[in-house]
Amino acid sequence: MRKELNLDKSNEKVIKTNRLILPCLFVIFAIILEIVNYLYLGFTDSNGNIMFLPTYFLFDIAIIVMLAGVIYVSYNKIAMQILFYFFLTFQFLMNIVNSTMYYIFGDILSFDLLKLGAEATSAITVDFIDWIGVAINVAVFAVMVTITILITKFNKTTFKIKNFSTRYIVVAVFILLECFGLTMFQIQTATLTQATSAQTEIETSDEYLWENFQFKTDAFKKFGYYGFYTKSVLNLIFGNYIDEEEYNEYQNYIDNGYQSKNEDVLLYGDNLIVILCESLDWYAIDPINTPTIWNMIYGDNAVVFDQFYARNRTNISEGIVLNGSIPKDSLISEAYANGYSFDYSLPNIFKSVSNGENVTTSYIHANYGSFYDRETTHGVDGEGFDNFISWEDYTGDYDYNYFGDWIPDLEFTSNVMDYIIPDEDRFFTFIATLSTHGPYDYQRESLSDCYLQFEENYDEFEKWFTENTDYIIPANESDFELFKNYKASMIDFDNTIANLIEELKKRGRYEDTSILMFADHNSYYSDLCYKIKGVEKSDNSNTYINNIPMILYSPKLVNGTSYFASDFCNTYDILPTLCYLYGLPSNSNLYQGYNIFSSQIENSFFASNLSGMFVKDIYSQNISDVVVLSDEVTEQDIQHFKSIANKFYEKQAKIEKIYKNGINGNIKLY
Repeated sequence: MRKELNLDKSNEKVIKTNRLILPCLFVIFAIILEIVNYLYLGFTDSNGNIMFLPTYFLFDIAIIVMLAGVIYVSYNKIAMQILFYFFLTFQFLMNIVNSTMYYIFGDILSFDLLKLGAEATSAITVDFIDWIGVAINVAVFAVMVTITILITKFNKTTFKIKNFSTRYIVVAVFILLECFGLTMFQIQTATLTQATSAQTEIETSDEYLWENFQFKTDAFKKFGYYGFYTKSVLNLIFGNYIDEEEYNEYQNYIDNGYQSKNEDVLLYGDNLIVILCESLDWYAIDPINTPTIWNMIYGDNAVVFDQFYARNRTNISEGIVLNGSIPKDSLISEAYANGYSFDYSLPNIFKSVSNGENVTTSYIHANYGSFYDRETTHGVDGEGFDNFISWEDYTGDYDYNYFGDWIPDLEFTSNVMDYIIPDEDRFFTFIATLSTHGPYDYQRESLSDCYLQFEENYDEFEKWFTENTDYIIPANESDFELFKNYKASMIDFDNTIANLIEELKKRGRYEDTSILMFADHNSYYSDLCYKIKGVEKSDNSNTYINNIPMILYSPKLVNGTSYFASDFCNTYDILPTLCYLYGLPSNSNLYQGYNIFSSQIENSFFASNLSGMFVKDIYSQNISDVVVLSDEVTEQDIQHFKSIANKFYEKQAKIEKIYKNGINGNIKLY
């Protein structure tokens, strides 16, 4: 009997090859965007060779292929396009953000910045944007979108497949791609270089870098966009948590760092005012416009730290001074939520030497209390401030309508002076200035008197500035306006200091009160500091740009002509130095710095939470590769730099776990 052929094709399905093309295009385009980003940022390896892909490129390939699998398994035409454009658009936008971050700070975006949310974005102005980077990325992305549209529109190629097999094939291909990606991920992890027995793990091990991300920009260069951010998420979810045995070990570690108070020092029992001077640069200080601060420096009763360096966001600088260290991968508010008690913070240790006196600690800042979540962390059960005074406590006539519309510091501090200088109690007050904060691209009516002073004295100032400094007064009108606006805000700050000293005298607190003023960072808004100092903005290794003022005004301590303490020091050294001067209890295992007046200051080392690390004449992003900035630097100096850098990051790894897990030690100060 003749067999009949089955000509029924109803069980066959026609498939457009676009469903294969989109995942393939994603792989190609994702790699191209990575190459564009690396070339534009100008990344180089340890030998100075241009990098167009990360060192461990398989991490990128692994994640890209796995995302391509996600695009493919969605299968629905619209869903595939949504995922395709979503993943590429996100990478494209991150390229723009990273080019801007690198343009400003030599940094790339990390999740600690994302946690800041509105605080981070509110400080960004149009002049920060790297428009060339934007244009290049937009052009490349536009070409990719055009190619995708053309291919998917005009590609008519199809193939047939049995309808009942479609879902199985799709799932099988998805599983294959995911397994391939996971395998590549594991293979690449196994190939990470490790330190030999003769090397220091922190400095030379990429395996250590992968687990800790201590050097953020270096990690981005080596692991790539997809590898970096994937591992960042994994570290945030699983990193730094410890078991009970480790918890007890860290309790003992904290206790072993405890150092008791010392009553045999000159400032023991005195009052202290610490002022974080927003964006203060040395060129802001001159005898014509800021005579109060100028006379402090070159007159009487001040210690001038002319080799003080810093490069951090304001909240980081503040946190370092208040706590002696700061977590890199989390926020102070997270440490507070995790149960960290801040036992060794400056306000708490200051109150611990009360000797039966009433001691009042106050935090003063004209911004909203919610900014950086300070109203949560800076209370008496957190950082240890009895009074937290913010914009909401101001009772004067000025208003605060938008970012940059600052209340003059003179006005705000005058309005809350009773909190700054209590009449009877011994006190510690921390003031964070605000009117000196950028942007500087417009005049503020609230500083009209300061503008008038600058204009009336300009001829005298210009002559002095030109003859006595190496700084540059901007020649073009727009840059000069930036300079004038900045100087006006600094006149207001100088008036604030003059008023503060006058109030100390009027209230009978002058002789037993010292004032420490320090800058959090340079005046980077609108690239002002680069223009005035004559430094290329891209020259991140030029540490000169980070040499900013710190001044200790202390009539009892100095009692005569001011003098200069010219050892390299930085923000981390402030708290250990104050502990020494005031005889406060401290904790060397929680503090990253050194007493500036001790021989240990030769080990002072600055690591920015933004990117990079340095001492005065040596800069690095990963310890191993150093940039030497002076002919006087010896091989011994380089080896010393590497040694103190390794010690810093070894301690930082412990500090991260302490903050993350809310470990407080057993020794209580009260």
